[in-house]
Amino acid sequence: MIWSALKETMRTAPSEKPLTLCNLRAPQEVVPQTLRDTVADGLCAVDISIAKGAIVRIAPAGQGEKDGIDMRQRIVWPVTVDCHTHIDKGQVWPRSPNPDGTFIGAINASGADFEIHQTPQDVTARANFALRSAYAHGTALLRTHVDTHPETFDVRFGVLTELAQDWAGRIDVQLCPFTGVLDDPDWLKRLARAAKAQATPVLSFFLQAGPELDAGLDQIFRTALTQGIGLDFHADENLDPNSSCLEAIARAALHYGYDQTILVGHCSSLSVQTEAQVARTLDLVSKTQIGIVALPLCNLYLQDRRAGISPRQRGVAPLKDIRARGIPVAIGSDNTRDAFYAYGDLDVPDLFRDAMRMMQLDHPVGDWPAAVTTTAADMIGQSDTARLRVGGPADLILFAARNWSEFAARPQHDRVVIRDGRFIDTTPPDFSDLDSLQGMAP
Repeated sequence: MIWSALKETMRTAPSEKPLTLCNLRAPQEVVPQTLRDTVADGLCAVDISIAKGAIVRIAPAGQGEKDGIDMRQRIVWPVTVDCHTHIDKGQVWPRSPNPDGTFIGAINASGADFEIHQTPQDVTARANFALRSAYAHGTALLRTHVDTHPETFDVRFGVLTELAQDWAGRIDVQLCPFTGVLDDPDWLKRLARAAKAQATPVLSFFLQAGPELDAGLDQIFRTALTQGIGLDFHADENLDPNSSCLEAIARAALHYGYDQTILVGHCSSLSVQTEAQVARTLDLVSKTQIGIVALPLCNLYLQDRRAGISPRQRGVAPLKDIRARGIPVAIGSDNTRDAFYAYGDLDVPDLFRDAMRMMQLDHPVGDWPAAVTTTAADMIGQSDTARLRVGGPADLILFAARNWSEFAARPQHDRVVIRDGRFIDTTPPDFSDLDSLQGMAP
């Protein structure tokens, strides 16, 4: 098997001598512009040389070192970005399932779990499990929203900050305080202070259409501008054609001249609005620094769920239409094994594989991998991440697949992940590690 030969060669090769992986296929958007001569559906033929944990050369295939390892057209990615997650909520399904799979059911079950179970130790153990999973699958940059409750926020956010610091160098973890639209300026300032203490200061909000929305957005944007922090919204997470929170965010951004990137997740209602409604909203969004994050797994799970009736609507943001307006788009995992999504493992390549099939991001696949690599990194302020570049770290994901059909046809669980030029263990943590938190007998 090619992986065995690769591992043995990398193990025994002198560390100071470059080792070249020849005849790879890389998505066009992750390599330098001069190498973007595609051989098939957005994939470029490249040779990559690595030494001392870094990429020292990228060349068109066949122009690298002659004694390199022939990778036989295997696909290579940089490490990936998961720009919308909730690792503080995850891994609770066995103890707090959603009884009917609906959004209301998720809110109730999640709230009950928080009241009954969530100690600082519990949050830390589950979040660490999530990061272990993400790392094994090849993620290097992750943004997570952190639920806020006045009585517990300082301790909860503090332990997650410590956890993020422990993971520095493996996964860059961005923590965003997450709340609803409030009329309490003191609480908002408290959250803003917590956000500002982070390396990437961002506040996150859940929005719902209603008479208080515009006033709430005014308060949010004034705070963001005063404090110098970024904004991230959950908006229009429903199938109500009258839900237009995204449009309201765009209006507010234009009104205040807000020039930082704003992430807006979900935007499900766009999928059921008229073409005229969608066009009006996207016209506004295209004039701002807003980027849209689709969450296909969670939205397909929750939206249009009715007892005994099969879903008629997909409930996923229309990324093709959005991107056609020049608006940056990304794809995120969202929730994992909690009341909002019963499944998932923070596996970004597997998420992209699902998105290809669910959202028709194919024929051609083209540059859609940017949604979990370069564009996603740009949208959360880390433009040096998720790229293959000379001088950058030798952080690679190698797949057995040689084209997108092979990539989507089978789970890519036999992938190889290289960090700083070394193989890592791609075995995700065992779910039994959390048994003591779930009330499960050993």
